[in-house]
Amino acid sequence: MSKHHNDSGSDKDKKDACLLLPRAPLQKIFIDDLVTTHATAKRRLWHVPWFLLLMSFMQISLHAISNSCMLRRLIYRPELWHEYWRLFTYMLLHADAWHLWINICLQCFIGILLELEQGHCRVAAVYILGGLAGSVSNAWLQPGLSLLGASAGIYALLCSHVPHLVLNFTQLSHRLWRIAALLILLLSNACFTIFHYSVHHNRNPRISLEAHMGGGVAGLLTGFLVYRKLQHRPTNYLSNL
Repeated sequence: MSKHHNDSGSDKDKKDACLLLPRAPLQKIFIDDLVTTHATAKRRLWHVPWFLLLMSFMQISLHAISNSCMLRRLIYRPELWHEYWRLFTYMLLHADAWHLWINICLQCFIGILLELEQGHCRVAAVYILGGLAGSVSNAWLQPGLSLLGASAGIYALLCSHVPHLVLNFTQLSHRLWRIAALLILLLSNACFTIFHYSVHHNRNPRISLEAHMGGGVAGLLTGFLVYRKLQHRPTNYLSNL
């Protein structure tokens, strides 16, 4: 009788243990999910394209408060080549509201995902070096032409998508749509430039192809130098925003 009683107690202890054992992993999984969700939400909150937002804010602000004195100080002028800040500050100025609006929309559309995936410093390097290359190319090939606008930096961002895709093609989401968007932007710009040259003879506005080409080549080369190969599949920011 005592043996049967001991066996019954042992079976009961085993049943209780079987009921308790699954709870610990479930509780751990639940806690891990909460921590992971909180960390992911925190990363999403702070993962913002600060560089492009800052540049856009500066360009809009300067356009709102600019006067003739500020334009003289910041615009690139070939006879003032020794004032080296002009090689970059011309990108903060725009001829009119339409010029500003087009450039702000383009640089945000082209660069936001790029900055979220490659980081602020790498995209800033591409953008700034593209602007510098645009002004140097303009000074070399069109020495009598003044320059303003962010187009060289935008072309640098656009062409830097090529090294980004080459390095991370299998890691990126919507990669075919990205390629299609790049081709559409390049072809539409080429068509507009040809139309502007043939109909308006490149006047009102005067487009500096030299600055555009310099910025594009700089973005292509700088992207291969500074962009990194992503170690994991990046978050689909399009679905998170």
